[in-house]
Amino acid sequence: MNSLAAWLVLLAYLAFAYKPWRDILARLNNRFGVWSVAVFLLPFLLATEFSTDLSRLWRMALYITLPTLWLSLSYKYPPLKGFFLSLTILNLWLPIEPDLFFIALDQLTPGIQVDVASLSALFEIPDVKAQLVSGVDLPISNLTGILLVLYLFLIHRPLKDIGFTFNLGLDDLKQALLGLLAFMLVGLPLGLALGFLRYLPDVPPFGEILLMLLAGYLLTALIEEVLFRGLIQNLVTERLGEFNQALPIAAVIFGLAHINNSTPRFEVPNWGYALMAGLAGAAYGWVWWRTKKVTASAITHALVNFVWGILFTG
Repeated sequence: MNSLAAWLVLLAYLAFAYKPWRDILARLNNRFGVWSVAVFLLPFLLATEFSTDLSRLWRMALYITLPTLWLSLSYKYPPLKGFFLSLTILNLWLPIEPDLFFIALDQLTPGIQVDVASLSALFEIPDVKAQLVSGVDLPISNLTGILLVLYLFLIHRPLKDIGFTFNLGLDDLKQALLGLLAFMLVGLPLGLALGFLRYLPDVPPFGEILLMLLAGYLLTALIEEVLFRGLIQNLVTERLGEFNQALPIAAVIFGLAHINNSTPRFEVPNWGYALMAGLAGAAYGWVWWRTKKVTASAITHALVNFVWGILFTG
């Protein structure tokens, strides 16, 4: 059952790009309403072989329930829509990276000692993995999060212009490569000048390159693009009505989302990483705006990560 959970969550994630699957979920949503989100407990239960303790099950159930509640309230009370949408995103994101939020809180309250580790443990969802194939484990809890995001904002309360589709044309690829080039022209010289990047190439065999690109695209870049471009930049653009205003705001949020990552010569809170990620986020946001497809901006995102990973340390 553990392996079944891995395949189930991966295929369900990819299937959101296709209309027949979305139609099935739409019928589920029409039939059961908000209760339909209970189906997203299934991968967790399969991965734990239905033997998890009640505390872990309760945490997962709460993780699925709270964002659904806030999203429903955002439409029920239009004057408070922005507030409830913010709570929705916070409740989807915080349990995945609780340390990020408490590191930020620690920076904002210099006179108060914040126990990041203890507070993070209170909010994080259970760390459950399932084996896809030998040597490859998938983070079931985290992937449940992206399934929930896609269900809530593509099916339950559809949000325009997320663009979760693999129907990508040559122009989409062109925009993705232009975004990569734009970031490289600015980000590489800046990163090298700051000492954040150091040229240290380590190019793996071709087979490993393909696996790195595929895994980096599906399990990191695309997931982050759904959150930061598909939701956050999308909602900020809708709120402000101006792409030129929304892009830097979303880029700054994306940059700050990386202060909990430690790198050589830059400790946590990692402001060097925040700066570099913010610049990269501007490139990803531009690609998403040009294509209206998170799957296109995720190409730029995955390529930046890949080039950084094999040619530089940072």
